[in-house]
Amino acid sequence: MASNITAFKTSSSPTCALKPQEPLLPFVTDNVLAIILPTIIYFIASGFFHILDVYNLFSNHRIHPSEDELKRNHVTRGECLKGVLRYHMMQISIGLLLNIGSTPPMTGDEVCRTHQLALTIQNIRSNILPLILNTIGINAKQLSLATQGTSTTLANILDHPLSSPTHPSPSSLFLANLTSNILIPLAQFTIALLVVDTWIYFTHRLCHVNKTLYRLVHAQHHRLYVSYAYGAVYAHWLETLFLDILSFVMAGELSGMSARQNMWFAGMATVKTISDHCGYVLPWDPTHWVNGNGARFHDLHHQGWGLKYNFSTYTVFWDNLLGTAYKNTDEAERKYRRVQEMTRKKALGAKVE
Repeated sequence: MASNITAFKTSSSPTCALKPQEPLLPFVTDNVLAIILPTIIYFIASGFFHILDVYNLFSNHRIHPSEDELKRNHVTRGECLKGVLRYHMMQISIGLLLNIGSTPPMTGDEVCRTHQLALTIQNIRSNILPLILNTIGINAKQLSLATQGTSTTLANILDHPLSSPTHPSPSSLFLANLTSNILIPLAQFTIALLVVDTWIYFTHRLCHVNKTLYRLVHAQHHRLYVSYAYGAVYAHWLETLFLDILSFVMAGELSGMSARQNMWFAGMATVKTISDHCGYVLPWDPTHWVNGNGARFHDLHHQGWGLKYNFSTYTVFWDNLLGTAYKNTDEAERKYRRVQEMTRKKALGAKVE
């Protein structure tokens, strides 16, 4: 283990030693755990909703009557489960192949990186910020004196002498810690979300615009008119590869997230996908007050009259921007009731025959 440790020193006092990070679980690396965790979460979360289906719990929150599933879906639950298992085998296999030759996450340099960032922040505050203000006719020192009585924080930012090029002040260290521990991870998460949401929106929409792609690939997913939780990723293998797996590989690479950050991101994305297809509008679903992209939003897309709307998976940004969000809720309710009434009439007719 000692041979895997690299000691180094920054331009000031901290001394750091890089070493492999201890895994969260002793029997599996973090890289591998990040690959298999979404599958574990998928079957736990979908299993919860399956119990609701089997025991008819929270039936007043169902989008469709339970009997509609057998009458409207074009795939059995058994066939759907086979497709879902194939999806997860592909996801894990590709993840493990991409993981071959990867090194374990390293740790031990956090203090040095934060220290160096604090020096950079201190230099910006002491030299670059006043210079920028001076170019637009603002004297940083005078503005600092003017704001001393009303905003001590602003005054210190504007007039912060660089007392030492190697020892950052406490306020610079605070800003560096804030940046390292909150702002950078938040930016990485935002980039990953932007990549996945954008890629899935446009590839998903392409699968509906291009009739050949829809017929040969995406139509498989739309055999579920009345969706249920564990059928969330029931899809053609090409869609699994190019729409889902590729989007998350790109998100991880472009955002620079660590294996543990990927666990959180992929885990939350998995729960969101399950929630979108669960068939229940539950009062505790946070999407109701975050952006409205929840089970009802996506279920509408699975209806024959909603195929050209609501392509987004995580946000509603692209749907709203490009005019593909279905916003007439009253009309949607009428269409839902009409379809359910037709289904009941067909069932009654079948019984009479």
